[in-house]
Amino acid sequence: MKKSYILIGLALVNTIAFSQKTSVIDNAGVGIKTFNARQAFLAGDINKALKLYTEANTAKPNDAAILYHLGQCYNALKKTEEALNYLEKAETIDTNANEDLHLDLGMAYQQDDQVDKALAEFTWHKRKYSINPKKQKEDEIDHFIAECVLAKQLEAHPLNITVKKAGDAINSEYEEKTPSVTADGTRLIFTSDRPLLVGDMKAPKDPKDPGVLYDNVYMCNWDSAINNWAPAYPIDNVNEPYAYTSCTSISPDGNYIFLYKNDLHGPSIGGDIYISKKSKTGKYGAPVSIGKPVNTSYYEDGACLSPDGNTIYFVSERPGGFGGGDIYKSDKIGRNKWAEPENLGPVVNSIYDEGAPFMAADGHTLFFSSDGHASMGGYDIFKTSMNDSGKWSVPANLGYPINTVNNEKGFTLSADGRTAYISTDRKGGEGKRDIYMIDLSNYSVLSTDSANSKPKGYSILRGRVSDAKGPVEGATVTVSDSAGNKISTLTTIAEGMYFITLKGHAKYKVKVTGQGDKGETKSVTLPDSPLGTFTMQMDFTLEKE
Repeated sequence: MKKSYILIGLALVNTIAFSQKTSVIDNAGVGIKTFNARQAFLAGDINKALKLYTEANTAKPNDAAILYHLGQCYNALKKTEEALNYLEKAETIDTNANEDLHLDLGMAYQQDDQVDKALAEFTWHKRKYSINPKKQKEDEIDHFIAECVLAKQLEAHPLNITVKKAGDAINSEYEEKTPSVTADGTRLIFTSDRPLLVGDMKAPKDPKDPGVLYDNVYMCNWDSAINNWAPAYPIDNVNEPYAYTSCTSISPDGNYIFLYKNDLHGPSIGGDIYISKKSKTGKYGAPVSIGKPVNTSYYEDGACLSPDGNTIYFVSERPGGFGGGDIYKSDKIGRNKWAEPENLGPVVNSIYDEGAPFMAADGHTLFFSSDGHASMGGYDIFKTSMNDSGKWSVPANLGYPINTVNNEKGFTLSADGRTAYISTDRKGGEGKRDIYMIDLSNYSVLSTDSANSKPKGYSILRGRVSDAKGPVEGATVTVSDSAGNKISTLTTIAEGMYFITLKGHAKYKVKVTGQGDKGETKSVTLPDSPLGTFTMQMDFTLEKE
């Protein structure tokens, strides 16, 4: 009997020893997984990190540190519901699970529009760093706190506007972004990473990440019969295999599409600005680089044209800026030639990122996106106005519900000022980002209009300049008001066409001159239309001197 007890005792000792040894092995395995997961996260491979942290969580489901890192991964993937699930569990188990727990939890609450909870988490985090200050972290927290305070203020006073999804003809389960509308509001272009059919084959995938499709450019036309957009279609000649091609804008007259192109196997690797021109047949041609000095070896994107076609606004990360991406402008100095770009300065550009500039039909109000300035959270849409001496006003947040605690980018506005479009990842979308339509019938966003007034809008004057030989390229078109004050000067393009947006309910004088031709002057009264953008065609036929 005594021998049996000894054998049982030895068995128990061996079992306990084996259990302890297994536990040590398991803990070591979890440690290796979490180490590799952290390295993957820091390298930007969030999906790999998520997989490894999930495996570690299976072995240790109540480890607050692992739960925190799972929430951090879901935050990075913009999956807010999952992020909150893990971050809240981590906080319940150990409020000090990680020094950034309350920062990440605050960011998740902010993305979920739980602003009060976000503010509480950011404030908790700031108190911690006031004891052990880290300047970079402290500045970051102050920025997040300011966003929450502004969000509460703006959400309490919503604008008299309507914001809704642009519809199934535009949005899909994939990502839609960078909307741009022509001045007359009849054509809209945008970028999407939805599968693009090339013949009977889907577009090739990114060789670095087969799970990601390339960006391509789509267009849709306004169908007045249904009072909505017709289904979008990819633009021939603009989209190319093995190239990330996204639109940044369409010119007010619809003759040019400005593009961002990142070609993994070509000269534009890193990202450059390209232009596609519409031919006489109505089709857009293959993209052509805008060239130097606009493009550099650094990142350039976000190009848009002023209403008179004389200035291009764009984003660049070239040296000498004030933050990551800054807004620049370049004036046209000849056919396909642009002057040395000029930074818009520290009033417009912040220490953060600015992007997606859009110059309105008034030629003075510039809209852009920024995660700096006074933002509600992420990127917001701002506006600044250029005065007659070329100085820019302090950027103003467009307010709620144009902006939210999520990311809003790519603001574009029809010439009549009544309809705008943005790209946003706010709640209720179809995919990662969607395009939304904004009804501004009862509220004007233009700096040249009174606040909280109905938009007065702009009308379009367009036409062709010809002489005995045919269309005149490079003819000078000068527009003056009824008092003789010059408003704008532009030149005709290859087909002799000119295009300009002007304030409605006004009289103008239009003078056209060409080399070797007699000048011709006409008077015109431009009305406004309550139903949309009014367009008037006025042609000129020049005679030889």
